[in-house]
Amino acid sequence: MYFRRKKTPSGVVLQLLEAYRNPEGQPRQRVVLSLGNAAVPEAHWGEISQLVERRLYGRPDLFARQLPPVVQEWVDGIVRRVDLQGRWQSARGAGEAAAAASGAAGPTSAAGEQVDGVLLDEVTHTHATSLGPELVGWQVWQRLGMPGCLERLGFNPLQRQVAAASVINRLVGAVSDHGMRAWLERSSVGELVGAEVLSGGKDRFYRVSDKLLEHQEAIEAHLRGEQRKAFSLGRTIFLYDLTNTYFEGALARNPKARRGQSKHKRNDCVQIVVGMVFDQYGFELAHRVFEGNRHDATTLVEMVTALEAVVREEAELFSAGPPLVILDAGVATRKNRALLRAKGFHYLVNDSRPGRTAYREAFASGEGFTRVAPRSGAPEVEIRKLRDPLGPPADAENAEADWLVLCKSPARRGKEEGIRSTAEQRFLASLQGLGERVARGRLKDREKIDQALGRLLARHPRIARFYQVAVEAADPAPDAVLASPKAKATGPAYRLTWGRRDEAYRTDDELLGCYVLRTDRDGLTAEELWHLYMTLTRAEDGFRALKSDLGLRPNRHQIEDRVDGHVFLTVLAYHLVHHVLYALRQQGDTRSWETLRRVLGTHCYATQIVPTAAGQTYRLRKAGVPDEVQQGIYRALDITWRNLPTTKTCTTTV
Repeated sequence: MYFRRKKTPSGVVLQLLEAYRNPEGQPRQRVVLSLGNAAVPEAHWGEISQLVERRLYGRPDLFARQLPPVVQEWVDGIVRRVDLQGRWQSARGAGEAAAAASGAAGPTSAAGEQVDGVLLDEVTHTHATSLGPELVGWQVWQRLGMPGCLERLGFNPLQRQVAAASVINRLVGAVSDHGMRAWLERSSVGELVGAEVLSGGKDRFYRVSDKLLEHQEAIEAHLRGEQRKAFSLGRTIFLYDLTNTYFEGALARNPKARRGQSKHKRNDCVQIVVGMVFDQYGFELAHRVFEGNRHDATTLVEMVTALEAVVREEAELFSAGPPLVILDAGVATRKNRALLRAKGFHYLVNDSRPGRTAYREAFASGEGFTRVAPRSGAPEVEIRKLRDPLGPPADAENAEADWLVLCKSPARRGKEEGIRSTAEQRFLASLQGLGERVARGRLKDREKIDQALGRLLARHPRIARFYQVAVEAADPAPDAVLASPKAKATGPAYRLTWGRRDEAYRTDDELLGCYVLRTDRDGLTAEELWHLYMTLTRAEDGFRALKSDLGLRPNRHQIEDRVDGHVFLTVLAYHLVHHVLYALRQQGDTRSWETLRRVLGTHCYATQIVPTAAGQTYRLRKAGVPDEVQQGIYRALDITWRNLPTTKTCTTTV
């Protein structure tokens, strides 16, 4: 076997050829595999082609050699593609094989036990590739109608295959676009979506990502409709939340990459902000990518457009009243609440932490509070519903009067106490360090001391407000003796003093664990409103899945559209994962995707190598039989694992 480049109407392609003689003894050649524009290193063509030939004909390598990794990868990949296509047959005919077998000695030979001519001791397998997670992802992708959606949007067959492979990769174990080719070689995606996905270079993944992003709104609209039909979802609630993801590089060519308040404590890195709308069941409805320094509150204006599109699509669901939008404190400004009212939405929001101080007396009185259990075993939360005493008077003509739900949570109190305690320890340690620098005379200039203190207080705003810190002139030591009247006293000129404002500290302590929910929605009880607000945790779960399971981090791109495309691929993968998890939860199965992926990962495709006494070697590429646990998951999800694509080739040792 050998490689050659050939000019075709579509460009230059690389082919693996085999030389042989026909029955008349004439030399001929035929194509074993067309590799397209694959970048097989030319310096290793001879070595790779020889090793591929040995592997396909089952000839042992007489001399063990340490091969370069690039050679090993290309040999495995080419043999894998030959098995996958299942079209190549050895040059030696069946008649010659039968003649070679005519002297077979019987059921046993030096090769070991034989059954019907099969050398049992030499049966083996190779190229085992994970199938379970890929199979689930592919069939859910089809169930959501994504191939048809992409076809209507102008994606050709290969682009549709590449799009499916890119999204399924996020489910299995996200790699960069550059690493997709190597991942595909060791995945069962080729068997599922089509062998053509293995051809071509990395640029095809970039191009498909760009095209998916170009049609983002149409694709998200399609998925909203398909998810609703699949589970008969009655969407009446929208959850809006934001997260951010940072980059190690400078991203000079991405105007959205800015330094901002990082949720991952990486304020030293540029970042982007991702805003997402979920429904009350946790399905994604729309998303936007914002600048990294964008304040959360300013993003809602753009997201309202997406909310209005959802309402237009599903108008029949909102005939009884406008949808309810649930927001966290960072987005729930007075201006944003007015915007939602003007656009015809109800809201349920969490007031900012400083805002709870206005209702100190209502919290302290304890009147009207009832208990609600958030979940089995968790501490009960005390809640109370009342009209906002600081808002406009509530009457029939005043539509802007808000209802409040005052909440006192022991679990949240413990968390806030821990945060405050940790912040206080760090603050005092920093004060102690600065005080020692001043006391030892390492910092003498008053202006520089004030600047250092100002920076310290700015770094610890949560706890600094409870302390009184001052820079004072240091008293000279009483036993200081000057060597001469003109000599200056030694020692520090200043000292740092501080003390805690106990009254302010106690006042803050009274409100730990307290928070205020605000809504313009009438007719709901305090418990109903509290439970509705708790659905916002599903948005948090969604972000957690995007980051931990689906490869939102790391984002290895630099250009704005590629960064946004990476986010969109992750969102598409989330649609598949949440579809799976929601379907299982409906049947009482609460396992995470991480657990499911680990369980299903042992269901594999493999190439079975079956040698015969006739000198033939059959190579069967087929899926294994899932175990009982895996079959249970497939049954619950209605996944078909029987009759998956199978290929068979036969070679004869020459």
